[in-house]
Amino acid sequence: MRSHQPCALLLFTIACAPAESPAPPPTVPIAPVPIELLGPDGEGEGEGEWEGEGEGEGEGEGEGEGEGEGEGEGEGEGEGEAVPTTDFLPGLLDGARPARATLRPLPGGGVGDPVLTSNNPEVVSGAGLLYGNARPLVTRGGQGVRLAGRFGVYLHHLVDTDDGRPLFISLLITNPNSTPVHVDVEGSGYSQTETGGLAPGQSPDYRVSEDVMLDTPDVLHQDVEIAPSRPFLAWQRRAGDRVEVDGRFTLHTDAPVFVYVVATETADINDAVRSVLVDAPGDYRVSGDPPPPFGREAGVYAFDTWRGTIDVTLPSSPGHVGFMVNTATGAGFPQVQAFPALAHLDGSAREAVGMYGNIYDLEIVLSASPGARRARVWFTSLATADISRYWDGVGLVDGVALDLRHVPSSPSTLLADIPLAAGERRTLRFAAMVPGLASIPQALVIESVSP
Repeated sequence: MRSHQPCALLLFTIACAPAESPAPPPTVPIAPVPIELLGPDGEGEGEGEWEGEGEGEGEGEGEGEGEGEGEGEGEGEGEGEAVPTTDFLPGLLDGARPARATLRPLPGGGVGDPVLTSNNPEVVSGAGLLYGNARPLVTRGGQGVRLAGRFGVYLHHLVDTDDGRPLFISLLITNPNSTPVHVDVEGSGYSQTETGGLAPGQSPDYRVSEDVMLDTPDVLHQDVEIAPSRPFLAWQRRAGDRVEVDGRFTLHTDAPVFVYVVATETADINDAVRSVLVDAPGDYRVSGDPPPPFGREAGVYAFDTWRGTIDVTLPSSPGHVGFMVNTATGAGFPQVQAFPALAHLDGSAREAVGMYGNIYDLEIVLSASPGARRARVWFTSLATADISRYWDGVGLVDGVALDLRHVPSSPSTLLADIPLAAGERRTLRFAAMVPGLASIPQALVIESVSP
């Protein structure tokens, strides 16, 4: 792990690299851009003191600085996979977990916008910077990455201070340009104090997924103008000791911005600005090589949505076919769905392990041939550990909200039970955001049942 002196906040000019295999492009450093602290009336009262360098170095193949601007497209567009009747396995599962070795790769791939994710350290014990895209961190390294246009932010942290004092977790946006930047922010973020605890159906993770899927954001800032070298506090929550916060936001900017997730001891925006110079202490986890499937995310990841189409013809006898969902390197599956990192802290996940804050958007085309059948579609968690939940969030089935709550005693959700006449063809749309505290992997199972 490299160590860096406190760095000036620089705007990097970065060549775009393909999202599937980011490569280290050249970096062009320009003059340091300090952030001005704000006075009581919101006017600038001087500059923060910044010194040091402005370049981060990529480590290893496929890493380095990347670019996160605009709306990305991956393998998720195009024709879906046709599954013939001969690919169904005999018998019905009735919600039981399918055997992992029988699961097929999930059609589709990554589409949409990059996502800045702050989840390492997950447990935060003091004030400082958790993650930002401006530069390498002082003790945790990483790379700067350009963010402009539309992109997402996902954060998930738990406060655990030695003396029980609370911390404020904030989303801070700054303008490194010589001209004003305009920003739209929408999304939701909650502490467990607000939501009533961490129980399934009450946690911040559940509430955030509900807001995202129902498009009912709790935070909405429209056309905010940020002057050069000025900060904007987009979101903040007080978190007491042993209190979790979870948030998912979408930003749209007309010029590059720096985004920071910070922990502070006060709600003062100037404390948030000062905190970006010091890495927040906490339980920082280092992934293996290759990373295990539980590697924690602190970086910018290539996409926000896995989109695909499954085209299934139901056999005339009872049977089932399953597809792997939410897989990562090291999990033992032939398909890795976790999106690659455009930039990440040294030791943090090089892919979006767990896909937290990302959406699975699947179109399932069902056909009955030659006779009438019923199609049952299940969403199942494959984890078996004795924990409080494997998945607890809200999904949409043909636009209708449905709780997806998987616990050890009930690891599956029946998404649909659809009668099909002979020769009939129906399309089902299933979408869900991966909530915080989810335990991967999952599976999508389609059953052919007698009418």
